[in-house]
Amino acid sequence: MKVRNRYRFGRQWLALAAVVLGLLAGYVIGWVSILHGVKSRMRDFAHEIEQRNEEVGDEIGVTFAQANASTFAPCSPEDLALLRRLTFAARFLKDVARLQDGAFACSATAGKPAAPMPLLKPDVMLPSGVNMYQSYELKVQGGVRADVITYRNTDVVLSPDAFSEFPQEPIHFAVGVPERTGKGAGSSVLITGSTGKMRVPAEAFGIKTSKRVGDMLYRAACSTRYPVCVVTMIQIQQIWRSNRSLMFGYIATGGAAGLACASALLMAGQKRRSHTNQLKRAILMGKLSVAYQPIVELGSHRIVGAEALARWTDEEGDSIRPETILALAEAEGFVSEITRFVLTRSLDELRTILAADPDFRLSINLAPSDLTDPRLLLLLDEKLRDSPITPGNLAFELTERATSQREVAIAAIRRLRERGHVVLIDDFGTGYSNLAYLTELGVDGIKINRSFIATIGTDSVTASIVPQILGVAKALSLEIVVQGIEREEQATYFSAENPRILGQGWFFGMPIPARSLMYLCAEKTE
Repeated sequence: MKVRNRYRFGRQWLALAAVVLGLLAGYVIGWVSILHGVKSRMRDFAHEIEQRNEEVGDEIGVTFAQANASTFAPCSPEDLALLRRLTFAARFLKDVARLQDGAFACSATAGKPAAPMPLLKPDVMLPSGVNMYQSYELKVQGGVRADVITYRNTDVVLSPDAFSEFPQEPIHFAVGVPERTGKGAGSSVLITGSTGKMRVPAEAFGIKTSKRVGDMLYRAACSTRYPVCVVTMIQIQQIWRSNRSLMFGYIATGGAAGLACASALLMAGQKRRSHTNQLKRAILMGKLSVAYQPIVELGSHRIVGAEALARWTDEEGDSIRPETILALAEAEGFVSEITRFVLTRSLDELRTILAADPDFRLSINLAPSDLTDPRLLLLLDEKLRDSPITPGNLAFELTERATSQREVAIAAIRRLRERGHVVLIDDFGTGYSNLAYLTELGVDGIKINRSFIATIGTDSVTASIVPQILGVAKALSLEIVVQGIEREEQATYFSAENPRILGQGWFFGMPIPARSLMYLCAEKTE
């Protein structure tokens, strides 16, 4: 009896220990899970706002470019009409104004005051010449305050609604200029935030992973193109307060199964996610994006097309290089999914341009596996059926490596050209193609690799090859697109040979979002 009682007593203690361990495991897992979820939401939220910030920056840049390029007399009726047109076209701006000698002279909404109104000292002065005013009082608007950005002889008033669609309480956000980018700024200057104007510790702008500072949890995401960062933040107490019932649920369901659940959750939480799996999820969830690099006619500098390029930010918030994306996809055999994504997204985003201009050409890159993928042709049929977009609006670019299987490449090129599409050999001169092979392939044109362009104006051996490439193209009546143009003398060299040669590169513009490309095309046609 005593033995039985001792055994029963031992089992009770073991059961109690299991329950206590389960409850403790439930508590730990609950807190870790909740904190991980909050950190993930902070990360995603930061990058969502960062993307909006870059959209705002692109719009401001386009507006500055058009306004500062005006040849109208400042504040003349024609100049005011231009300012009003820019304001009307803007999504994130409330007003566009003209400056003269550092003073407000006129604006689209306020017209021309009786006398110029000098501006106060800016809160941020960037090396580029851009100045920022935080919560600046707009005297012409009856004391209303707004954020103002100036560059040369133009200023813009940022709409207070630019970030209003991001209510994520209890997570708050702030968009601002870190201390290190300003001239003489005493601390980080905030442009906007979900809790009104606030100041964030300067160190928060450099936090790339979630970090606790005092009683706050911070996460930052900084633009690679503009000196602006986004910081998301939440109070530690607020995490508890907002997830109290969820925490009790974790603890209540601990018990005997708590330890097993804890092990499974910890193993799942510690399992590293490969880039390949992340990329597959990004494609499935439509989290890739597309950027467009303008293609211009060198003689006139007129934008005649754009190359669509895949862009991806992984789950850790890092921007992955395009060549890495393709390498991962090709290694696992799903590069065709990226091609179809880019084709679908770019046709949707540029539908307005393509429908309005039958001569505008969107270039899509094809991988070797795309040449034998019947889904590509089916997708083309679906997208172009009953659409104002014509087959001539679409060009397909094949690398020389993609044409190494001669018979497959010839058949695929023939099918695309029979449908009315343009086919180009990309990075010509670095792979398999030669005069005889180009004749067999039956393509419409070639894109000269940037390695040949960099040597223009030098005594390099590759520079002497360029005239030979141009001669081959002329002999075969092939269209020429020059890649990697970064200097004016490079563009001048080719336009002198033939003004109708096309070109692309940083000299004409980096890859930009669809909305920015539309602004750029509209600017060039005015």
